[in-house]
Amino acid sequence: MTSQEEVSFQTLDGLTLRGTLYIAGANNPAIIITPGFNVTRDVLLPRIAQYFQLAGITALIYDPRTIGSSDGNPRNEINPAQQVTDYHDALTFLKTDGRVDPERIAYWGFSFSGTIALASAALDKRPKVVIAVCPLTHWDLDASKWRGVMAKAMQDRESRLSGNAAFSLPMITDRGVNPAGFSSGMGASELDLVAEARKIPGFNLNTTIQTYYNIMSWSPFKLLKFLAPTPVLIVTPEDDRISPLADQTELIYNQIESAKQMYVVPKKGHMDVLDGESFETVMAVQVAFIRQYLAS
Repeated sequence: MTSQEEVSFQTLDGLTLRGTLYIAGANNPAIIITPGFNVTRDVLLPRIAQYFQLAGITALIYDPRTIGSSDGNPRNEINPAQQVTDYHDALTFLKTDGRVDPERIAYWGFSFSGTIALASAALDKRPKVVIAVCPLTHWDLDASKWRGVMAKAMQDRESRLSGNAAFSLPMITDRGVNPAGFSSGMGASELDLVAEARKIPGFNLNTTIQTYYNIMSWSPFKLLKFLAPTPVLIVTPEDDRISPLADQTELIYNQIESAKQMYVVPKKGHMDVLDGESFETVMAVQVAFIRQYLAS
């Protein structure tokens, strides 16, 4: 039986973010884990946190601001720049827990949050390791849609300032399309996982239109050169259609100047990289990387 606690912490701008802490014991290293785009911590993360916990690494998973049990309005309005700062505040919270070694804390992210974890570690030298699993490589909108989406975002700003509710749209349709033109490459397996996620309490398929304004106005790749000296592990699926292996290599891995490792997971895609028989192997690689740099 693993030991876990429901926890909350404050952000610098006054929000309460809520999560689950998987305690691995006294004075152990710890890792901060957040989910992918517009999903709660109940999707994928508990199994990962439990694996780290059993390996002697305390794990904190939490719902990003505006999502799930965490505070923030409008609901499901995603701002990557703010999510970067929330990693900082999660680490500040974790440092105050007497069971955690404050000098041995790591960041972890998946897909959308994988790139956010990298950006956060570039700006904050308190985390001693960062792991990004299939970090997102495309942070713009489809060329045929972005002007229309930005025009709609401006209409929404005017409407909200008049007291109206935020305009929302689904993050993905039944055909696997993001209506705003964000990201691409979803196939049957990815759609199946989204369908499963929709069954989880607290999961909201919609995002606000301002989400895509926030994404378009953020540029993570210029930060990667500042990651040094933090060691970085990139876990990359061989058959990733959303963030192709070649793009993860060129746009992210090759830009990192600190100690780094790329582990390519054979015959896996973006959404199933941590599923199936390869789960144990992929997690073991991550634990070994943490132990290499966070040995007591």
